[in-house]
Amino acid sequence: MGSWWTQPMRDVFARRKVVVAGAVAAVWPQHVELLRQLGVEDVLVVATEGRGAGPIADAPTVIVEPPDGLTMMERVRHGTAVLRDPPDEILDAVERFDPHGDAIVVGSFLNEAPLLAGRPFLAHRRPEWVALEDKVVVDSFWDRAGVERQPVHIAALDAAADTARSLDRGAGTVWAADAREGFHGGGTGTRWVTDAAGEARARQLFEDLCDRVRIMPFVEGVPCSIHGIVLPDGVAVLRPVEMVVLRRGNEFVFAGCATFWDPPEAIREQMREVARRVGKQLVRDVDFRGCFTVDGIVADDGFWPTELNPRFGGGVMTIARASGIPLVVLNDLIVGGHGIGRDAASVESDLLAAADERRGGGTWVGGLDRGIDTVERNVCMVDGAWTWAPPKRTGDGEVVAGEGFVRCIFEPASVAVGPPTAGLAAAFWQFADAELGTDIGSLTAAHDPFG
Repeated sequence: MGSWWTQPMRDVFARRKVVVAGAVAAVWPQHVELLRQLGVEDVLVVATEGRGAGPIADAPTVIVEPPDGLTMMERVRHGTAVLRDPPDEILDAVERFDPHGDAIVVGSFLNEAPLLAGRPFLAHRRPEWVALEDKVVVDSFWDRAGVERQPVHIAALDAAADTARSLDRGAGTVWAADAREGFHGGGTGTRWVTDAAGEARARQLFEDLCDRVRIMPFVEGVPCSIHGIVLPDGVAVLRPVEMVVLRRGNEFVFAGCATFWDPPEAIREQMREVARRVGKQLVRDVDFRGCFTVDGIVADDGFWPTELNPRFGGGVMTIARASGIPLVVLNDLIVGGHGIGRDAASVESDLLAAADERRGGGTWVGGLDRGIDTVERNVCMVDGAWTWAPPKRTGDGEVVAGEGFVRCIFEPASVAVGPPTAGLAAAFWQFADAELGTDIGSLTAAHDPFG
């Protein structure tokens, strides 16, 4: 280990005790390994959303299991609330681990708490940053940033149907819930509405979730995201990421991220310009710093933004894993006000080169409300269908499953660079239904306007 980011991280972590807190326990092994390489004295893992699928860190670990029957977003919100008001089992474990109160805490990228048992988090999401995730406020932000968008109406739930018909261009409309019950993602508060029956289903879904909905015309194309990092001297802008959002009828199913996809160069640069404008506006509006995400659709007429997430996101995580750059920890340093020894232009150049050279990603779904056997096996693609790989064969993907979660990470050498991977993902879930009992149902990929 020895790159430009190493010394800034050592300056923060070396000879310190560190608590890593939030998410599922299976999220933290790589974090723990990295921290030890940086000279951390000792690590305590506090998992607030259960154990998760896959191995856990070789470190003292406290696991808080969420109540049964929660949806994926409910589990996330429950875990966030646990960090704001930790139970005695967490408080006691932290005091035993760090009796002198000197430890630093590293949270998940969704953490909103400034302290854990009196110890400071390295970074947390400020309330004014979280507020911008509300789907009904984002369009005024696009306008302030000078970002072109689709026409949108914000409507009370009982008026949504009439409003939607006025925006429908023939392919229906997309409804997104407000943040009354907290931020939401993964398609949980979004529906594609095409007819009266769909209107009724959407209203029923949203009755317990929101007061207002954001309504925009349905745009056919590749779901995707673009990311930036706000640093003290400017905005480092990254490359496009395919958001693997599949369709089950008129329902959107978030199912992973990948960087194998390349939009046309002109659209790539359009997306990057959007991110640059957004980063500058985030600074002006809320003194933002760190990673952010703009989600949207690449259609035949360009990129259309749909939501803003002022935080680290799944797409940045995919870039980080493929490139080998510890962006999660670097982002915490940036948000926490620590220097990283690099200006924005240099960070952008380094990350772009790494992300373009080394692609990665795959498909995953969590919050499955059924028992999933623990599995760690390779799979192969044969004649357009997935199958278990023979023993000792590397395969075209690696499957990890358990505790309501299934993930398949694609082998980079087996995936073509350029086209979207959503078709591979949809085929995998057909395989998972048959072999793992996921019961997700038939999924289809979005249309690639340039395929």
